[in-house]
Amino acid sequence: MGQLNLSARMRVVILLTTVAIIVAVGLWLWQATTNRQRQLVFEIPPGTAARLAAGEEVNIFPSTIVIDLRQHDTLVIQNNDSAEVTIGPFRIVPGQRFVQRYWGPGVYELVCSVHQGEQLRIEVR
Repeated sequence: MGQLNLSARMRVVILLTTVAIIVAVGLWLWQATTNRQRQLVFEIPPGTAARLAAGEEVNIFPSTIVIDLRQHDTLVIQNNDSAEVTIGPFRIVPGQRFVQRYWGPGVYELVCSVHQGEQLRIEVR
């Protein structure tokens, strides 16, 4: 059997090509992973504050919002009402979009000005 003799230049070309392929595949995998993010969007419609002030029952959120870490869930709350909304320590002014990403499991009991009983439960699994 004959020996394979590659010049130094050819070795560098092969090495750089291999590195470029590895980087390209890594970037593609990273992009595919970040694009799998799922958004749970809740809209506070116009007139919500007036309906609450009139004593009406308003159902915007489920009793518990479940955030799935495996799905890379992001909680999005869009305030389309004319009044400010409070959720936990956050105030969402009219027209504002609140975006919250969770990184670890947990249960959050939050004060919510538009939720029945003014309590909102978020479970992150």
